Amino acid sequence: MPKSTTRVASNAALKIKSDTPCASSSSARPKRVMFETTQRHGDEAHSSETDDEDYSPSEEPDIRGMFARRIRNWPEEKIREFEDRMRCPHDLSPIPSRKDLQKWQYYYGYYITATEIRQFSEEYNAEWPKDPNEMPPDAGAFMEYILSLAMLDGREVKLRSAWVREEDKKHLPSIEERVGQGCYVLVVLSMTDYRRGYRPRYVEIRELTKVLRRKPSWWEAVV
Repeated sequence: MPKSTTRVASNAALKIKSDTPCASSSSARPKRVMFETTQRHGDEAHSSETDDEDYSPSEEPDIRGMFARRIRNWPEEKIREFEDRMRCPHDLSPIPSRKDLQKWQYYYGYYITATEIRQFSEEYNAEWPKDPNEMPPDAGAFMEYILSLAMLDGREVKLRSAWVREEDKKHLPSIEERVGQGCYVLVVLSMTDYRRGYRPRYVEIRELTKVLRRKPSWWEAVV
């Protein structure tokens, strides 16, 4: 992910927070973030958290508060239409078939490369060393933290591994890995989450899609 893209990424990931009345202007260049993480060699870093946490739905998100600056001069009817759209569950189709679910665990999320993960942290993690010989902090955990700011109900974006299939290459020709190889996926929903009733809202997927400049899809999980 080039630095011009990561600058947009940080702004978009923080947009839900920064659109509240008490936040600073969203036009300002984002500051580097202080974030303590465990250290690992190289780019390969996965969160240690599992996908088996119980989901407890909270109250409806305050769309008016999140987008206060954007909608302040809108007519009431338009604001209500905007609220309804943002609160709607995101369309997750096509859902993996029952036959496929008997063989694989599935993740719903975004393809990401190890280079993009590292470059994101180099740009925005204040703890990233200037000395190339010094051990860098965990780039994957940092990206999870930043992108989780776009999620509601306390949910988190998690970095996981998935298998590349032929249909994935057709859906996203820019995938670097070959069919049958493993790749990284920024996961917003596991099949376990889906079965427990969790559905990401349109507003969450909208923000993450703007950040990553690609669409999410279902992936066969490496477990």
